[in-house]
Amino acid sequence: MAATFRSIMVPLDRSPLAEAALPLAMAIANPSRSKLRLVLVHRPALLLGEEVRGKSLASLELALRKEERAYVREVRAKIEPRCEGTVAAVTLGGAVAPALARYVGELGVDLVVMATHGRGGIQRAWLGSVADQLVRTLEIPVLLVRGQPGPAAHEAGAGPILVPLDGSPLAEQVLGPAGALARLWGAELALVQVVQPVTIVDDPALPLPTAYDEELTQEWRRQAQDYLAGLAGRLEEQGIRATAQACIGWSPVQTLLDLARPERVRLVAVATHGRGGLQRLALGSVADKLVRAAEVPVLVHRPRAAGRKRSRSSVRAAR
Repeated sequence: MAATFRSIMVPLDRSPLAEAALPLAMAIANPSRSKLRLVLVHRPALLLGEEVRGKSLASLELALRKEERAYVREVRAKIEPRCEGTVAAVTLGGAVAPALARYVGELGVDLVVMATHGRGGIQRAWLGSVADQLVRTLEIPVLLVRGQPGPAAHEAGAGPILVPLDGSPLAEQVLGPAGALARLWGAELALVQVVQPVTIVDDPALPLPTAYDEELTQEWRRQAQDYLAGLAGRLEEQGIRATAQACIGWSPVQTLLDLARPERVRLVAVATHGRGGLQRLALGSVADKLVRAAEVPVLVHRPRAAGRKRSRSSVRAAR
């Protein structure tokens, strides 16, 4: 089978936390024999707070650039013996996110695997981070790993790939990259939709709902189950194992987090929109909350603008 992910980029920043994305990147690159691209964007010495005493800024910059090139070559040498495909190591200049985005476009990268932190560490806010900027601008999947150096680093574990859906064609576009990973790993796609209870107000004097309509809620759940079963059937026809589960939950995010435990799934694949449309990307979205809290990697895919005009499921993209 021809490689689905031919070119995979892993952004680095000279920290062990950023390197936590490497095991998962190799777990994808090896079965597909993809080219792995290690990329570090130069950060000027003044921005890093480097000490300038006794040195000219020019000499400090030269030394820093030399250290950066040596670092990416060292990382390449460390992982090359375990890689089935080729490994490139490059350093870039410019603002971090735009430089990475340009590299993706110019080199034809079709997957980014990166840790969700900057030099400020994993506590740094998602909004405004390099990962957020790439998710907002790239039209290729970004696989995010919560940076955990050492033995806790994520690899391609066992279990299915959890795919939250909301019934919209745009959300279904994540089935393309999720299906590609499922093929590579021989994994199963676990399609899930969370149905919130239909609330009712028993007492007109009260401003908030006091109960929920169980019959209508169950009907919505049945409709969601039929929808997911239809998608699972089409995936099965393509040779991708899939299950369908529509569940009821007051909090969609918490319900998904309960399902996305490391002992249950290997990663989550989600589109960066809800029914509110493409303009609702990171802030407050399900994708953002999953990235913040999920203990497994999260594959985030921004649907293409052309997807707005599609009337049929993008499940064919997994072919």
